[in-house]
Amino acid sequence: MSLLIANLHCAVWLFMFVLFLPYIAEYFIAVILEFIKKHRKKKKPQREPYKIIITKKPATKWLILILVICILMGFATPTGTTPFTYLIKTMQGNTTENINEHLPMTLADQKDVLITIVIFLAILTFTKVKLRLSDFFMLAGLAYLMLASKRQQTMFAILGSVILVRIFTEYISIYFKGGLKGFTNFFSDIKTIVLLIILVVGLSFYKGQDNKRKQIVDEATYPVKACEFILKNIDLSTAKFFNEYNYGSYMLFKGIPVFIDSRADLYSPEFNGRDDDIFMDFIDTSNIAVHYEGTFKKYGITHLIIYNNSKINMLIVQSKSEKYKKIYSDACFVIYEFHPEVENASEEGAN
Repeated sequence: MSLLIANLHCAVWLFMFVLFLPYIAEYFIAVILEFIKKHRKKKKPQREPYKIIITKKPATKWLILILVICILMGFATPTGTTPFTYLIKTMQGNTTENINEHLPMTLADQKDVLITIVIFLAILTFTKVKLRLSDFFMLAGLAYLMLASKRQQTMFAILGSVILVRIFTEYISIYFKGGLKGFTNFFSDIKTIVLLIILVVGLSFYKGQDNKRKQIVDEATYPVKACEFILKNIDLSTAKFFNEYNYGSYMLFKGIPVFIDSRADLYSPEFNGRDDDIFMDFIDTSNIAVHYEGTFKKYGITHLIIYNNSKINMLIVQSKSEKYKKIYSDACFVIYEFHPEVENASEEGAN
C-alpha cells in the first residue's frame, strides 16, 4: 500500500502514517506506566482510568517494523524524495489559502459531522462504555485534520466509523438484554437477509435509474462543445490557452494544454521549477487584481477559453478591443483569439 500510494498519489502518502501513530503512542505510554508501576517505592493499589483503556500489545513491535518498511517505500519512486517533501511544500505554498477544499471546516455547515460528534460524546459521557487510548488518539487526530482542512472529512468518516462501530458494539453489549447475540441472531435470520438484499437491490436500481437520466458531464460546468471546437479548428502545437481553474482537468482529459487545472499546488513556485507563481497569477487575473492583458503577454497566451459571465469576459466585451477576436461562444463559454499587436499597430499609425 505504501509503495502504491507513494507512486500514484504521493500528496497523501504522509497521511498514511497517521494510522500507525495512535497504536505506537499507546504502546509507549503503556510501557512507561508499566515501568513506573514496577519501580514505585510504595506499592499502592493502582486505580484504573475511568474512561480510557490502556493496553500494552506485544504485536505493536511488529507494527513499528512495518512502519519502518513503509517509510523506506517512499524512496522507491522515480521522483526521488518527492513523497517526503510534497506535503511540506504544499503547506509552504499559498494554494491551501485559496482552494475551498483546503480551508478549515465550519461545523455549523456540517450537521452530519456535528451530530456524529455529539452522539459519540454523549455515549462516552453518560454510559459505562470505555474507549481505548489508541482509539482516542485516532479520533482526536482525525478530528483535528478534518477541522483544519475540510477535505479530510472523508478520512474521518472512513476510519472513524470503525471506532464508532466498536463503541456502539460495547454499548449494545452492556445495555441490551442478550447483548450482541440478539442482534447477531436477528441479522443472521434468512428472512432478514432476504429483506436486506431486496432493499439494497431496490435502492441501487432506483439510484441507478436516477443517475441514468443525468448528464455524465455537465455542459454548464465543463466546456464540452467548446473543446470539440478547439480540437477541430485550433492548432494545439502553437496555441497557448488561458482557461479557468474549474475545468482545466476536462481540457486535459480531451488532450488540450492548459494554463491551470485543479492540481493547484503544481502551479506554485515550489513545484513548477520556475520563479513565476502561475497559481497566484491566475487568482489575481481572474479576480481583476491585476490587468489581465499583462498576464496574457507574460505567458504568451494566444487563446482564451472563459465563462461567459466571468469578470474578464465582461471587461473584454465592454472594451470592444480589437485584440480579442471571438471565434466561438455558447450559452456558458466563449473562446477568443488574442492578438496583442493589433491595437499597438493602430496606435503607431495614429502617432
